[in-house]
Amino acid sequence: MEDNKVNRRKFLKWGMTTGAVASTAGAFSGPVFSGAPMGIQNKENFNAILEYVSSLPAFSDHNHHNDDDFFRKPMTLDRAINSTYVGISARYRTDGTQKARQALLDNVRFNSYFHWFEKGLQYVHGIDEPITMENWEKISDIIRKAYASDSDFHWKALKKNGFQKIIIDLSIAPGENHGHDEIFTAAFRIDQLMYGHHAEVVYYRDLNPWKYFGFGGGTLDDYVRHIQEIIRDRVQSGKVVALKCAEAYRRDIEFYPDDKVAAQNAFGMHPDRISPEQRRLFSNYMFNRCCEIAAELDIPLQVHTGLAKLDWSHPMKLLPLIKRHRKTRFVLFHSGYPWTNDTCGLLHNHPNVIPNLTWTVNTATSEAIRVLHDYIDVAPSINTITWGDDCWIAEESVGTLLAWQFVVAKVLSDRLSDGRLNVKDAELLARKLMYENGQNVYLKK
Repeated sequence: MEDNKVNRRKFLKWGMTTGAVASTAGAFSGPVFSGAPMGIQNKENFNAILEYVSSLPAFSDHNHHNDDDFFRKPMTLDRAINSTYVGISARYRTDGTQKARQALLDNVRFNSYFHWFEKGLQYVHGIDEPITMENWEKISDIIRKAYASDSDFHWKALKKNGFQKIIIDLSIAPGENHGHDEIFTAAFRIDQLMYGHHAEVVYYRDLNPWKYFGFGGGTLDDYVRHIQEIIRDRVQSGKVVALKCAEAYRRDIEFYPDDKVAAQNAFGMHPDRISPEQRRLFSNYMFNRCCEIAAELDIPLQVHTGLAKLDWSHPMKLLPLIKRHRKTRFVLFHSGYPWTNDTCGLLHNHPNVIPNLTWTVNTATSEAIRVLHDYIDVAPSINTITWGDDCWIAEESVGTLLAWQFVVAKVLSDRLSDGRLNVKDAELLARKLMYENGQNVYLKK
């Protein structure tokens, strides 16, 4: 354990000055972030504050980690990058050619996605140099060997590098966690059930809501009761700790009040015959039922806001819903970025709004620092500010954790320097932001 502490100090000293990372975490010689934190030794030293923050376990409330089958195929640097926001959102995927790799490095080497992925890659695999054209194949070979040596490497790397618990959201398997209770618990994705108006409806990746949820037919009320009973059973058995809606990628998130007659008329309508408006009214009705079951079971309902379809995803579109379902706790994912000030307004005025920096820290790190300052300033309760990594592979998840540690340490450092925090309170706030708030919001009984 002492060796890990030494390596962590080297990582901090070297990484803050050169951008490189040193670590033996990939060797799994023991949990890097275990043991009792020593406390902030020097409030004027950012690295000392970061070292304390990094000694704490992390609770992530959002993740899309790939399943075991994905990792049975040989992992390479190209395949890893294509499974991250570097390849997905920065739009520079690599097909393994020199041209594609060079284009990626030329265009995104300095943006947040690449920066934190590279940090996580270095940290997980003990690599002490940045990614270049010259060392690409060498790094790829290190990755390949790590995954080939242990079929469970993909999730062990999360646990060994600081994650205490992760809430996983599987769009094609709502409420499941890949069978890895060691690190994952589940959110229940509700998007599919919002479109179950007919037995032949096929959702994302060929998921049929009726077949997946085992509904044999009946009335709209029968369908609602069936779905709510499934959710109730999953929550009460401890398998699910939240509901999740990502409809900002599919439709406007302004979920209107019920029109049950319209929902009844849509129910049973073949997918080839239903109109977009009828489908929207049916999904509104089902979303309101999900709000009710979330309130009944006292579990949060996570809602994607901000980056997605930008004309659909403004967080203020949720205001009527938030006011209508006052007993439902809404976690507003992604800080509503780029409309972060509006999210702060919703947080300030409505106690059933939970602020969340998932995706924000690795999308726009500088903005995440400002947003966390604002959340601390305006939140009705400091015990609800949460964060998640929102990634598919361990290297990016760990990199995003490093980003969150950096953001938390920077905010604490700023507040210690200007007198808004004392050292004891800074340590308390660090614990809340790193793991206690996640436990409070999702695991409280």
